[in-house]
Amino acid sequence: MRVKEILRAATQAWSPAMKHPAYLALGTAAQQLDASFNTSAALEIFEMDFADTSMDMKLRGTLPTSNRFHSLIWVAFDMEVKGSSGRLIGGSESGTVSVFSPDAILSAGEDAVIGQSNKHTGPVHTLDYNRFQSNIIASGASDSEIYIWDLNNFSNPMTPGAKSQPAEDVSVVAWNCQVQHILASANPSGKAIVWDLRKNEPIIKISDHSNRMHCSGMLWHPDVATQLLLASEDDRLPVMQMWDLRFATSPLKVLESHTRGILSISWSQADPELLLSSGKDNRILCWNPNTGEVIYELPTANQWCFDVQWCPRNPALLSAASFDGRISVYSVMGGRLQQQQHSTISASFDTSDPFGSGQALPPLQAPQPSVEITIIPPLKKPPKWERRPVGASFAFGGKLVMFESPKVAPQQQPIPRQVHVSQVTTETAFLQRSAELQATLQSRSFSSYCHGKIRSAPSDAEQDIWRFLMVNFEDEARVKFLRLLGFSKDELQRKLISSVVTQNWRDIVQSCELDNWKEALAALLTYANPEAFAPLCDTLGARLQAEGTEKRCLQACLCFICSGNIERLVECWTSQRDCSSPLELEDLVEKVMILRKSIERLRSGEVCVQSSALTEKLIQYSSILASQGSLSSALRYLPDSPDQVHTLIHIYIVTVKLTGELLMISNICMCCEFESLILLDGWNDPPAVRAGQRKKKVFIICIIMLLIIIHLQLPAEHVEQKEIPAEHMILKTTFSSLVQRCQLAAADPQTKRKLDDASKRLESLYDKLRDQALSPSILGGLHEISRCVGSRNYQQGLEVHTQVVSSSNFSEISAFMPVLKMLMTIANKLAV
Repeated sequence: MRVKEILRAATQAWSPAMKHPAYLALGTAAQQLDASFNTSAALEIFEMDFADTSMDMKLRGTLPTSNRFHSLIWVAFDMEVKGSSGRLIGGSESGTVSVFSPDAILSAGEDAVIGQSNKHTGPVHTLDYNRFQSNIIASGASDSEIYIWDLNNFSNPMTPGAKSQPAEDVSVVAWNCQVQHILASANPSGKAIVWDLRKNEPIIKISDHSNRMHCSGMLWHPDVATQLLLASEDDRLPVMQMWDLRFATSPLKVLESHTRGILSISWSQADPELLLSSGKDNRILCWNPNTGEVIYELPTANQWCFDVQWCPRNPALLSAASFDGRISVYSVMGGRLQQQQHSTISASFDTSDPFGSGQALPPLQAPQPSVEITIIPPLKKPPKWERRPVGASFAFGGKLVMFESPKVAPQQQPIPRQVHVSQVTTETAFLQRSAELQATLQSRSFSSYCHGKIRSAPSDAEQDIWRFLMVNFEDEARVKFLRLLGFSKDELQRKLISSVVTQNWRDIVQSCELDNWKEALAALLTYANPEAFAPLCDTLGARLQAEGTEKRCLQACLCFICSGNIERLVECWTSQRDCSSPLELEDLVEKVMILRKSIERLRSGEVCVQSSALTEKLIQYSSILASQGSLSSALRYLPDSPDQVHTLIHIYIVTVKLTGELLMISNICMCCEFESLILLDGWNDPPAVRAGQRKKKVFIICIIMLLIIIHLQLPAEHVEQKEIPAEHMILKTTFSSLVQRCQLAAADPQTKRKLDDASKRLESLYDKLRDQALSPSILGGLHEISRCVGSRNYQQGLEVHTQVVSSSNFSEISAFMPVLKMLMTIANKLAV
């Protein structure tokens, strides 16, 4: 789209890439007149100020000149010196080559002209600078004149060799982008000569055998040293020819799309797959020279554009100079274009008496210009400077996905991007302890596990807890609890006697001094009957916990271990420990799982703990495991009870949102077999383990599907529904009718549930029809499927379905194409 514009009949040159902000130098064009017939000449510098939303360019400096310009370049010479803006080189109609100081022009200072030479005998048509030595300039003029200039010694130019014969104008010179001593020149007759400056002679000549190749432009390939592009101005052959000097008998490739002769070409140095051309057919085209495809066309006015140039500083910008006296700056990234046709020729005449005859003419009844607004799309493919060469993203399960674009040598076949998926673990100690716990739970070597914990315990209180936990796996546990408390049964029989006689243990635990908690617990261990033992221990533990100190809470934990109360143990432990860090959470889970296994041993069966606090901690624990890649272990700790659905929904929403995986999961669930989900890792477990886990995994699938339904069906706000276009109503009628026929014929509940779900999911198709968001190829495929369904030819419908899926963008069809396949499969099976 057009972003800046100015009325000037001028040649142009962008400031070098290192110059900020970007400037555009304009020299009054030779052999052109504006509407006022002004014959003056000037060199002007404009700033590209994109903070200003108007179309105007800001004039920053101007210098009157004695000659008009055929060619103009801006080189980075001496820009390594602080504050320098390089040099402007101009080739004039009189044969003069002039060197200007942009800094002097910008500051309106004196001595803006640094050097001048009249070595050329005719107009200087072309200039170019050496990409390796910015002080080296080449110029081409009439009579086959080519000079090589050194800005450090401007008065003594050299020639690349003897003049080519017969003598003719040099229309273009171009330095090779890869080899610094190679220069090419071209003539309007279509002949191109490649010079070797080390030998001062031409090394190869190329020309088109049709003799219709009137050369208007020539460029070296930015990456391939031996490839050269020639453009033809002849209306009979409006093409660009790609030549390779290794096979110079005929063009390597011909780019054809212009209908009239080509006036100018420019190759992007930021992306070799972008080549500009402008022609006498009023078109500016952007090509991919590798494929020969036109990938973009810029909207232009109804005048020829004689010069196009990419901006070195901002590779998305280009400038175009046209014969109607306009310099326009465009962006290939698209946008909103507003253009208005108007003429300035009438401004040159006196409207009351244009011919000086003394008689006024009646006013011209000209139509008012109309303003047209056009939405301009960007390039079809992201340009090279917009493509990320590397990238990385974290995914669910501690996965790190990385990609990179391998460097490809020129003319080498593109190498597919490599995507690497690796596992990232940040909690090594946590994973090691979790693995040890999991191994213990599977091997059931609980006593040895507790022994290890006692040896590595950081405090006496921690040792006591693990000793009490270990006793639960031994015979005569109550006797051994007594020993851990420092008592023996005989000693207790000699003490608190009235209570033994009356058996009033509740009074003891409720009224005893808490400093004597050991004696109270020992008495319960010795004399309380099994039915009353656990509640009495809990009562004593609750009194200790109520004190609120860390010491009392640890003593309460021993009471809860004795009673086997997992819920109270979790509450007591978490009241003093934060448990937010992985290792602190691991401390709690280890104790809970070992205590749970000891209770299961005593009761000879599984223990179901109804504790919201425990559920929250286990889900938190599972989430950490999953984030570290231990998905199978994480599944084993998820609660089994459906009463905790709300908790699971909460944790999965949080997890999925944090990892950005909700959309990915929804697409996978819609299009795969559910058993292949990565969340269901563990299907390779032994049959006994797999059977025990299947119920849990199916439950998780239900939770995931619930999340997907919430995500897909819950709108942010109520939006009034549009009508489906009349030409596509047949699709809704046909598919809805198919669902109804299948529902009437289906007998088993599972099929009916699938059909109910299909009816809801088809709404996504109808929404896309309402929004007209489907491409013509997909719509054509859907209508073909509809015709197959209408004729009950489901097999052919499935074949059409396969063709549509294989040739379409997956994200565009993933919401409804799997539903149609399922519907046709069921209909074929039910014969409806």
